[in-house]
Amino acid sequence: MGRRKTQKIIRTSPKNATTGMCPKCQTIGKVFLLGAPGHERGKCEKCRQEFTL
Repeated sequence: MGRRKTQKIIRTSPKNATTGMCPKCQTIGKVFLLGAPGHERGKCEKCRQEFTL
């Protein structure tokens, strides 16, 4: 009898998030992209402030 192989759970980040530096609080971390392509705005995960890219 063989051993049953289980799938490893792969944690993926949200599609609209990237890693970058917030110009408001100067921290490096997750930045969420908001808005339509071409008119995007960023939102910092730490300070929750929106800024233009």
